[in-house]
Amino acid sequence: MPDFRCAAVVLAAGASTRLGQPKQLVRIDGESLLHRTARLALEAGCSPVHVVLGFDADSMRAELQGLAADPVVNREWQEGMGASLRSGIEALRRSDPQPHAVLILVCDQPRLTADHLRALLARHQSARRIAITASVYARRTGVPAIFAAKLFSALLASSGDRGARDLIRAHAAEVQGIPWPAGELDLDLPDDLTTIER
Repeated sequence: MPDFRCAAVVLAAGASTRLGQPKQLVRIDGESLLHRTARLALEAGCSPVHVVLGFDADSMRAELQGLAADPVVNREWQEGMGASLRSGIEALRRSDPQPHAVLILVCDQPRLTADHLRALLARHQSARRIAITASVYARRTGVPAIFAAKLFSALLASSGDRGARDLIRAHAAEVQGIPWPAGELDLDLPDDLTTIER
C-alpha cells in the first residue's frame, strides 16, 4: 500500500487500583511508562499519536511534554476501556487525511519495543485483506494490535470494559498474529513491579 499511514491510540485513562499506584507513572530508566509508550509509537512511525487520559489527567498530560503526541481526555474513563477506545477513535476520525489503520496500545507493557511495533506495521502493510495484525503472548492474541480503517466504526461501538480483544475475537478469520513472548509481563499487581525491578 503506497504511503501507508498508521495512527496510534494509547489507552492510559485508568486508575490502576489493583496496582496501588498509577501504572502510567511507573518509571523505567527514569522514563514513565506513559511517556515511553507514546515515544515508542512515534519512533515506530505512527502519526498522529493520540494518548487517552482520564484519571488525574493533568498529571498525566505533563508526562507527554516534549513528544508530538495529542492528549485526549476521556471524561467517562470510569466506564472502562471501551470508553477510552471510543475517545481515541473519535479523535482519530478528525484526522486529515484519514489513516489507513490504527495501532492500539496500552501503557502497562514494560517490555514493549519500537522494533516490535515496526514488525507489526510491516506485517500489516504487506498483508492484503487482513483486517487486524495483533501480538501473540500467553496463549492469546491481543494488543499492541493494528486495526484497518474498515474497523474504525466497530471500535467506536466499544463499551464498558469491552476493548480491542473482543473485536479481535469477533474477526478471528481476518487476524494475523506476531509472536511476542515479552508481552506476557504487564503491570497489574504490586508483585509485577518487583519483576520489572529485577
